Amino acid sequence: MSDREPAAAREPVPTTSVCPRPRFAGRRVTDLSAVAGSVIWLGLVAGTIDGTIPIAPVALYVALAALVLVPLGFGVVEIPRDGTAVTVPYRAAVVGQGPAALALVAALAAPQGSLVAVALTLPWLCVTGSIALCGLGRLTARGGGPLPELAIDAGLLYVPVAATFLCMHAAGVSLRFAPIIVLLTGVHFHYAGFALPLVVGLTGRILTEDDGTFPATITGRATAAATVVIVVGILLIAVGITFSPLVEVVAVVAFTVAVAGFAIRLLRDVVPAVARLPGLLLAVAALSICWTMALALAFASASLPGTPSLITIPEMIRWHGSVNAFGFALPALLAVRLLEG
Repeated sequence: MSDREPAAAREPVPTTSVCPRPRFAGRRVTDLSAVAGSVIWLGLVAGTIDGTIPIAPVALYVALAALVLVPLGFGVVEIPRDGTAVTVPYRAAVVGQGPAALALVAALAAPQGSLVAVALTLPWLCVTGSIALCGLGRLTARGGGPLPELAIDAGLLYVPVAATFLCMHAAGVSLRFAPIIVLLTGVHFHYAGFALPLVVGLTGRILTEDDGTFPATITGRATAAATVVIVVGILLIAVGITFSPLVEVVAVVAFTVAVAGFAIRLLRDVVPAVARLPGLLLAVAALSICWTMALALAFASASLPGTPSLITIPEMIRWHGSVNAFGFALPALLAVRLLEG
């Protein structure tokens, strides 16, 4: 890395002009939304502790993602300017994110199965749909690759899946799953589906050549393979959970190895190449996600017939969920925002 320009100065592969980021009082709307969301989230935690706000602990992870992580992550992604096809969804997502997140929080506190709960989730579904349109616009503007950009696109495209499962949870629709699984799937796609691919793509830029491709070395090819497995594995795990325990376990194993491999690259090559504070945040994120992937592997192994359960769902919520939220997603997204300047 020593023969490259500083990481903070690296630019994405050029495509076309980008949408200007909406600002208020000279500040990015996404930054202001993330700060305000942080304050609101802390208020929710306080209200949950003293019993004045009827939100389950797992719902606090959803609230954190909607109020803080989505504006943080979406705010650092460059969206190509392409008439109204992308500009309108982009502005709608940026401006509508805050109010939609508040409506989603209210939905989590509303009676499950009520019309009010379902209606309150619809703004978030619209906002995440707009984010997905931005991801599609990025993808079509480039016509494909390179891999870090595809990972970013995937994060934007996956997030409506999270909103869809939250709508199902609000409606009391669980299909053939336990109700908690539907809610946890909504959580999963905010973190593993949105935050993880964004971080992989945004930090992966630092590891690429000037044309956006990974070097034709063993480590470069391994990082490229890990990026592909992470992007595809998120979907394969969901398919496995739905249809086949064997597919689920194989997908989780491959996903775990890929994430751990990328985390090692972060620690070895990205952390030393960036400024101290974002480097520290990325180091915390890399170590944290290795721990959460080990827990995910232990949990998935129990889906095979005759395999004892190594960790329960409540334990996964407590340890996997909390470390993913505060050890990985929040530090990593803060780091990439700091690297942008």
